[in-house]
Amino acid sequence: MKPDPKEFRAPFLRPEVICQNADLVRSENWPSGLVPVDVEKILWKYGIKVEPIPSLKSDCDVDALLRGDLKTIIVDEREYMDDRWQNRIRFSLAHEFGHYILHGSLTKSLHFKSVEEWVEFMHKIPEEQHKWFELHAHEFAGRLLVPPELLKVEFNKLVAKAAKSGFERWDKTGDAVKLYLADRIAPVFGVSGQVIEKRLSREGLWPPMLSKK
Repeated sequence: MKPDPKEFRAPFLRPEVICQNADLVRSENWPSGLVPVDVEKILWKYGIKVEPIPSLKSDCDVDALLRGDLKTIIVDEREYMDDRWQNRIRFSLAHEFGHYILHGSLTKSLHFKSVEEWVEFMHKIPEEQHKWFELHAHEFAGRLLVPPELLKVEFNKLVAKAAKSGFERWDKTGDAVKLYLADRIAPVFGVSGQVIEKRLSREGLWPPMLSKK
């Protein structure tokens, strides 16, 4: 019997709990603390393999997907083999790994024979539930790939450089400067500027006058 998408319920998870999970996974499985974090090596430790699938993105509008057996994450083959998509694939893998850590039992309870069935199911679940389900995984991925202490170091370097040149009116700059700084920091962690922009807010580093010295 197929699961009823209307009955789908994402678990209630506080942001701090999600961050604690991400930090624990990173500390136990990536002890070097180096960035960018090699997500595939962490997946290997959990017995999860990455399987490139042709046309996954074009056919299903999906970059990556955790299979219900919790042993495989499928990715779009073209993106996976193209270095230009390396950062996006890294985040997609971390996102799906977030589903594994946070929603493993729920994912395993949903049995689908194909990617198309899974995508169709997810399109039919209540919008609010889908939103929380994905936000959980996004938060996990961001925290896993961007350790807050290293983010603070990189951010404060740029803030100090700007202050040295005489720039101090952070509260008047809006999002433009925030995104500019995020784009400068992003290559250090191997993620997009949007991911860093989100982490600056989530970690309480923006605006700089609110960061803890």
